[in-house]
Amino acid sequence: MLYFFFQIADEAGLDYTPLVVKRLCAHLFDRQGSQAVIVDIFGQKGRMHRSHDSAPDIIAAVAEQYRQQADNHWQNVLKNIERVKQDYRKNQNRQQAEED
Repeated sequence: MLYFFFQIADEAGLDYTPLVVKRLCAHLFDRQGSQAVIVDIFGQKGRMHRSHDSAPDIIAAVAEQYRQQADNHWQNVLKNIERVKQDYRKNQNRQQAEED
């Protein structure tokens, strides 16, 4: 999910704070993402003000603009996960066959 936000960062022009990223994750992927990772990547020590980009109407508009791209990205992620799982199972089965 975070990779997707890096891909659209320049085009979207958002002030990526942890709250903005968390809300976009929820809108685009129905997931929250890891709060610790989001804060580590997008947080700024000593920041005192909330980004105007975290407003619900802005988040909704950006989510609508990037929904199709996000859906495509997520489908690719799921395909990659499935491919890795299948490769892992094949390797496990091969190793078991070699041991027998």
